[in-house]
Amino acid sequence: MPVRVSEFSWQQTPATIFLSLPLRGVCVRDADVFCGESYLKVNFPPFLFELFLYAPIDDGKSKAKIGNDTILFTLYKKEPVLWDSLSVPGVDKEMMQRIREKSILQAQEKAKEATEAKAVAKREDQRYALGEMMKIEEEER
Repeated sequence: MPVRVSEFSWQQTPATIFLSLPLRGVCVRDADVFCGESYLKVNFPPFLFELFLYAPIDDGKSKAKIGNDTILFTLYKKEPVLWDSLSVPGVDKEMMQRIREKSILQAQEKAKEATEAKAVAKREDQRYALGEMMKIEEEER
């Protein structure tokens, strides 16, 4: 059973959240970070940090910097508004599970789209290279 981490510090601007999470003497390479639109999880055994964000963030732009026994998050808000709190108040277990599952599905969908886009780009590059080679061979003939 993981030990829940509840000590962290955060600051905000209308567009950004800055979150600092101490790693408690755990090796940096053992930290596993998952950031979704409304969910943030850091697993550094035996500790676990979960955060159900107050409002959606841009998980593609957001960053995590690990070092000096601390993880520093820079989370970019989708809407530039000051939040009342960092996490959603009054979250029950069912709602937590729904948010987790939704975040995981969104991450899988983004990864799938990125893989497909990479494959399409690779095919286009190969097609272009083949066309150029055919032109060169035709000129040589």
